[in-house]
Amino acid sequence: MDTEKTNKFLEENYDGVFVHHLSEYIKIPNLTPAFDPEYMTNGLLEQAIDYVVKFAEDLQIEGLKTHIKREEGRVPMVLFELPGASSSNVMIYGHLDKQPHMEGWIEGTGPTTPTIIGDKLYGRGSSDDGYVPFAVLLAIKNAIAQGAELPRIVLVLETEEESGSHDLVPLLEASADIIGTPDYCICLDSGALDYTSLWLTSTLRGLVAFNLRVSVTELACHSGISGGAIPESFRIANSLLDRIEDPETRRIELLEREIPDSYKEEAKHVSSISGEDTVKGFKFLAGVKAINEDDLAELYLNTTWRPALAITGADNLPPTSKAGNVVRDSTTLRVSIRLPPGVESTEALEKVKDVITKDVPNDAKVELLEPSTGDGWQMKDLSEKTTKVLNDASDAFFTKPCGKYGIGGSIPFLKVLGDKYPSTEILALGVLGPDTNAHAPNETIDLPFTKKFLGALSHILPGLV
Repeated sequence: MDTEKTNKFLEENYDGVFVHHLSEYIKIPNLTPAFDPEYMTNGLLEQAIDYVVKFAEDLQIEGLKTHIKREEGRVPMVLFELPGASSSNVMIYGHLDKQPHMEGWIEGTGPTTPTIIGDKLYGRGSSDDGYVPFAVLLAIKNAIAQGAELPRIVLVLETEEESGSHDLVPLLEASADIIGTPDYCICLDSGALDYTSLWLTSTLRGLVAFNLRVSVTELACHSGISGGAIPESFRIANSLLDRIEDPETRRIELLEREIPDSYKEEAKHVSSISGEDTVKGFKFLAGVKAINEDDLAELYLNTTWRPALAITGADNLPPTSKAGNVVRDSTTLRVSIRLPPGVESTEALEKVKDVITKDVPNDAKVELLEPSTGDGWQMKDLSEKTTKVLNDASDAFFTKPCGKYGIGGSIPFLKVLGDKYPSTEILALGVLGPDTNAHAPNETIDLPFTKKFLGALSHILPGLV
């Protein structure tokens, strides 16, 4: 592959093709099924699929086949299959569904209002993960235009990743005749430590999430009459969670796993690169300190390896503007716990359930509802060939070799894939940078970085022949 020719291809196709089509895709409000009960019937999912399929058709990539896998009672999955010049088989993964819109977007932008401000394109599904089909298909187009030999490539686009990927394994099995056994899997749903090089993801945490409901009465009661008799359900819920997470140290010893020495060294190396930008990226209020703020290597381990608990939602807690003098009958909290790589998520859920449902204060009724689990992942050592391909591609477009770092988020699919295809080399890459705000208001994609990323991707694929 010729770097100058790739740069010329990008100049001709990046703004007018990639950015344009991604912007149009952002306008489609195809939320993930967990946040859209009419996901399968309101036409938004089909609109998103049709848009991507038409984009592929318009590129006129010779030999490219489109498959839409539909199974009764399951979400659809889109696959693009390209025959290769070698026996090497590459699976590329992305997803089409989007997180809920949320409030708080800056003026002039919005979840379905694609807007470019500076180097950023704002919009839901921009970096997570809408860019994938447009980037991959353009990378293939560029490689073919240069006469490069490509491996066999199957681009797999899931449509419920943000809802937990419940149908993914059955759909992969139903598509085994198309996918085959991958030699490589490139997951493009990951991120970058910064925008100065290509970045591999070395680890991802697992996840346990559930609704913790604590109920004390059949009806809410006047606090002046019942206060002192009826226990406060929120306080009980809080005390139960303190059994999991130490309220002083914030450690969750129940779910910890020993940190390998090699990962501690990675923590020192990566934190020396990111420096205080790690803390600044969280936009703390003036005077608020991060946990382990004075030891950046420990902070890195906190956010990429160690378990961490968050309350991501609540029911039966009225807004303060509508709060009467009432002792509520119950409190429901959505609890999210990130798990270290290698901790089995279903076992972790059982441990948590065992701890918080025994000896409950005042014998209050405790329920764990709507549980969700997903395992973490740790990258295996890559072959010399793969390492060279990644470094060469990063050198060509970023003038430095490919880096690696851990991400505290979860892509359970990678653990599933690693178990299903133990010989497959899994490469987790992506454009989720330190300020892309995926899942939150003001999601963005960094356009200069993604342009280089697209160039690097188009050089990686021929290297895997």
